[in-house]
Amino acid sequence: MAAPSLSGRSSLLLTRGPGLAGLLVEVGIVVVALVANLAVRWLTLDDLALAVSHAHDLLALEVAWGLDWEHAAQDAVRAVPWLGTFGAWFYVWGYLPVVALALVVLYLRHPPAYARLRNALLAGGLVGLAVYLLYPLAPPRLTDLGYADPIASSLVEPSARPVGIANEIAAMPSFHVGYLVVVSVVVLGVTDSVLVRAWCVLHPLLMAWVVVATGNHWVLDLPAGVAVAVLGLWVADRIARTGDEPPAGR
Repeated sequence: MAAPSLSGRSSLLLTRGPGLAGLLVEVGIVVVALVANLAVRWLTLDDLALAVSHAHDLLALEVAWGLDWEHAAQDAVRAVPWLGTFGAWFYVWGYLPVVALALVVLYLRHPPAYARLRNALLAGGLVGLAVYLLYPLAPPRLTDLGYADPIASSLVEPSARPVGIANEIAAMPSFHVGYLVVVSVVVLGVTDSVLVRAWCVLHPLLMAWVVVATGNHWVLDLPAGVAVAVLGLWVADRIARTGDEPPAGR
């Protein structure tokens, strides 16, 4: 008698569910992820002083390693006034809308790739939320170290930091970078378009500069975001390989 296995491609871990029921499951996953994010936010609301202390420690580490590039990135924004506006808009519209668009397109056209993306985002997100909870970290803009906040004076600030939702002391890791790396890797696996492939390479790199230049992340938040992406993709690929294994008989 064959033992239960993940090998059936109908498994929600390996592809999306069919029809309206499958869509409702995916929407439910998004809702649960949002609730988890809000829970972490509420649990760390009173940790601003600790988060700023962690920021000072992180900056000291960057100085020791020669990675304190935040002021240099912001000086470039000050030198070219429109760069601040561009950075603010890209910070908002180059992140969640891009992730959402990738999810929708892959859901409709490449269900297995959609499942890989969803699984990687969830796995990486769980790790990232745990770090937010255990190590609240203030971004440069919330410290007393002289960093500017171009987004604060922009039209997109309400979208960038929705009241009651945004966790402002969750700088490490950078989901802006990590999630875009996940999207890029998954999309690279299903496209032959030279333009799309170029976008997959350039978009996360541009976002890495934007999040530092706008005072929203430290330089070391970026490799932390990439590490979350790599871990999420590893988990997603392990799930896919498990599903490809033939069922064991007994």
